[in-house]
Amino acid sequence: MSLRVLLVDDGMADRLAVSRALARDPDMQWEVVSLSNAEDALAYLSANAVDAMLLDYHLPGMNGVTLLRQLGELGLARVPAVVVLTGSGNERVAVEAMKAGAQDYLVKEVFSPERLRLSLRAAVETVRMTRELEERRLRAERAEAAAREALAVRDELFSLATHDLKGPLQIMTLNAQVLRRQIPASAMTPALETRLGHIVRAAHRMGELIDHFLEVTRGQERPLKREPMDLLAMVRGKVRELEANASRHPFVLEAPEGRDFTGEWDAHALERVLENLMGNAVKYSTAGSTVTVRLSVEEGEGQQFVLLAVTDQGIGIPTVDLPFVFERFHRGGNVSQEVSGSGVGLASARRMVELHGGTLAVNSVEGQGSTFTVRLPRGAGITAGPTQVPAPASGGPVQPAS
Repeated sequence: MSLRVLLVDDGMADRLAVSRALARDPDMQWEVVSLSNAEDALAYLSANAVDAMLLDYHLPGMNGVTLLRQLGELGLARVPAVVVLTGSGNERVAVEAMKAGAQDYLVKEVFSPERLRLSLRAAVETVRMTRELEERRLRAERAEAAAREALAVRDELFSLATHDLKGPLQIMTLNAQVLRRQIPASAMTPALETRLGHIVRAAHRMGELIDHFLEVTRGQERPLKREPMDLLAMVRGKVRELEANASRHPFVLEAPEGRDFTGEWDAHALERVLENLMGNAVKYSTAGSTVTVRLSVEEGEGQQFVLLAVTDQGIGIPTVDLPFVFERFHRGGNVSQEVSGSGVGLASARRMVELHGGTLAVNSVEGQGSTFTVRLPRGAGITAGPTQVPAPASGGPVQPAS
């Protein structure tokens, strides 16, 4: 490796001694350019790049420290490493030299050739590291600025997208409500009334999900709104909805009779979790296969937990994908491209469960199916006790837990 060093010293003997010491450096090859005054040095530096300078303090006219100060005014793209040489051991000169930008200071009568070489190599390395750190800082600043700009663009696009998505939902809701009013009572069958109700509720729910999506992408996740609720009642309602809209899949709801499945939870958050798990069970299993939803109660860690398990008989999850199943944008390698999905549903579901202090786990075998289990602490203020289990929904019998 070869480095160019500018030697500025008005003493011929000193220039020769320094040049000889550098020529004998076993670890570095130095290309020495010798000058005798500061003015010539400034002129040379303004037109040529050097890696280092050996600078005599006592120069005719302009001394070495003044030269260093003027060096900063040249606006060099790469400022060289500097070691100041002097014939005296004046500490004031040393301080001035270091403040002006020198990396080291040597007294001519004291230093040895080896000490000179070590000092110059250390100065070059110090400048190199400083320059590299500065370049990294600038790159980081540019990357941060680009990231902020990208986030601003993303937020604007998400805002526009969510606004455009809400338009059709509002039209769906209004038309469903108009149909409810315009259809004669004699023609309004219970099944039709139910389906119109599903459309209205689904549109409202989709609007809430769009708002939630926008909040999450902006880092404005809403805190949980915990209220006493019955998880069994929610599950039963979702089973009823899916039976009406996914009639190709029989649903089985299993819950031990007389058990309490109430807790202090955020109903909207758990509804999103339930919709995701049950929707996936339908989406990733063939028509005619059974989807089983189980509720149970578990004692542990000084409190009670309510467990919700959703089991399908679908394609299952490959072993290699299991560690990443709850990561955003990750989809199993065995999922057909024809099956729609963004890969964010399970990540969002786990986040909602964890905000409740619970866990979401998966047990799956490829080709046999999957079971997703939600474990929720009941929360403060809920006293467990036997309650009346609602009557089974059509097509979804309540069976004793096995």
